[in-house]
Amino acid sequence: MKKLVIAAIALMVSIAATYAQGQVLFNTKVGTANSKAFLPDGTTAATTPPAAAGLQLDNGAGVFSLIPGSLTTFRAAPAVGYVTPVTVTIPGHDAGQTARVRVVGFMGGATQADYDAALAKGFVGFSAAITTPPLGGGLATPPNLEGLTGTFTITPEPSTIAFGLLGAAALLIRRRK
Repeated sequence: MKKLVIAAIALMVSIAATYAQGQVLFNTKVGTANSKAFLPDGTTAATTPPAAAGLQLDNGAGVFSLIPGSLTTFRAAPAVGYVTPVTVTIPGHDAGQTARVRVVGFMGGATQADYDAALAKGFVGFSAAITTPPLGGGLATPPNLEGLTGTFTITPEPSTIAFGLLGAAALLIRRRK
């Protein structure tokens, strides 16, 4: 009976290791990862909403989509502008594979609805895309998101800025009459 239980446990462990979804530790300040988010005024990103971040996956040909479960907030001092670490499962990628990802920072809370609203308004900023180290998962520890460097700014899209400037100009013209 003991041999049967041990064999069943060994089989389950090998299945878990073989069919594990790939995972990575989404962190912008660890090891060689050093990527900080800024707001349009040049200050570092807020530590609580309205600023948040997520991880996007390259689905091929440079088309990126948000990875479910990757949304997180920014850290408090002394690491303001860096994301609160979260382990992210990369869909369609097994442990041991790599994936091409980028960070997206946005204005809003760390929910899908907040991300969708920020994306519709253009209040987003993106890091450069990187290729992850071999993904963890199953029995393998998820690796850090190594190689993420530089800064990115969460800015409104140009049409939003242009609309705001046109409104300000209209107010100035009306005031002069």
